[in-house]
Amino acid sequence: MHLSSLFPPIPDLPSPTNYYSFLVDRPEVERWPNYTVYIDGVTGESIRIRPLLDRIETAATGLAASSAEGGLGLHGGDGHLVGLLSENCLVSAFPYQHYLCAVF
Repeated sequence: MHLSSLFPPIPDLPSPTNYYSFLVDRPEVERWPNYTVYIDGVTGESIRIRPLLDRIETAATGLAASSAEGGLGLHGGDGHLVGLLSENCLVSAFPYQHYLCAVF
């Protein structure tokens, strides 16, 4: 017996791409409800998908902007990527640490 997936086929990936863009730069993401994506077990603080995506964009902008613009100037070039991974926590000693899991 053959069982087919209930989900649509996986789309072809444009080349090159990164994981963050693959996840959120899709038309259907705009139609997602603003659901809770994270609840901190210690503080009870929660965050919804829209504010989380806004935080990620803000952090990525700050990290990629030039130092003359107040950023850190991190960017990939010549086939290199800059990737940041962080702990799964809303409370952190380092700003942006808990918002970002992106490659740009």
